[in-house]
Amino acid sequence: MPANLPPEYFEAERRYKEARTPVEKAVALEQLLSTIPKHKGTDRLRGDLRAKLAKLREEAVRQKKAGKGSLYNVEREGAAQLCLVGFANVGKSSLLKGLTNANPVIADYPMTTVMPLSGMMPFEDIQFQLVDLPPIGNDSTDGWVSGILRNADALLLLIDLTDDPGTQAELLIDQLRSWSISLAGKSCQQRTAEGPQRSKRGLLVGTKLDRPGAGEELLRLAETFGETYRVVGVSNLTKENLEELRTAIFEVSEVIRVYSKEPGKEPDYRTPFTIPAGSRVLELAELIHKDFVTNLKYVCIWGSTRFAGQRVQRDYVLRDRDVVEFRL
Repeated sequence: MPANLPPEYFEAERRYKEARTPVEKAVALEQLLSTIPKHKGTDRLRGDLRAKLAKLREEAVRQKKAGKGSLYNVEREGAAQLCLVGFANVGKSSLLKGLTNANPVIADYPMTTVMPLSGMMPFEDIQFQLVDLPPIGNDSTDGWVSGILRNADALLLLIDLTDDPGTQAELLIDQLRSWSISLAGKSCQQRTAEGPQRSKRGLLVGTKLDRPGAGEELLRLAETFGETYRVVGVSNLTKENLEELRTAIFEVSEVIRVYSKEPGKEPDYRTPFTIPAGSRVLELAELIHKDFVTNLKYVCIWGSTRFAGQRVQRDYVLRDRDVVEFRL
């Protein structure tokens, strides 16, 4: 057994031995690998564990195809799916816990997140799905992490304000480019591109704002990147600016809320439809039911129109909090 193994290794080893399913074993084994220091004395151990991990992944994939489970799949929920992207110990798990109902592992040692973990973030009358992922720069996870990022609606790039934040931001953006993912600027209105190159809306989130000197670093980060990307600084410890971040997440997701109304009745404000900004009346009708498109006579709008209940054309562009009444 190689020397100098940290205490975290033995705790992770215990969880691995207690795991039962291939997915559980893979999760525990990835965390076990992350605790092993890299030097010649651990080369053989890391090689053996990687071989076991590869077999567990193959078994998990076979079970997935048989409908028995999913290893690296995050089913989309809520108004939009946003992934947390960053290097080790920038506070991704703490932010997920502070904004959502999730309960991730939070510790001072790196790689506490070894599998995707999602939580639902409430914002007024809707919810957004935030997904915590392993840190960028780990060979054993970067492959499937990049796949999840390519399918997300938007990205939150977390930057540790106490550790050369400008360089971190540049490295993260460059890493995304190497995966054929471009981070769209705040003036870019295009939707996610299909094909080899994906364009993703994104925010730069400076963490650990409560630390000495972090405020000055946030200003420098904003001076460098603020014209292109929206920059928000937060503290998971003091909860500073978390509400501002919720609003920024809503805005970068580029979704709107539309409420339905039956003729002669009050609008239903309990369960809004969430649709991409720029959507038209006809697109909402198609989303609700195909018969709406075929049998639609006219539509009345309350909210963004010049007067309440105004009749509009099928190509009318909806706005956030519009109330729509379909007449069939």
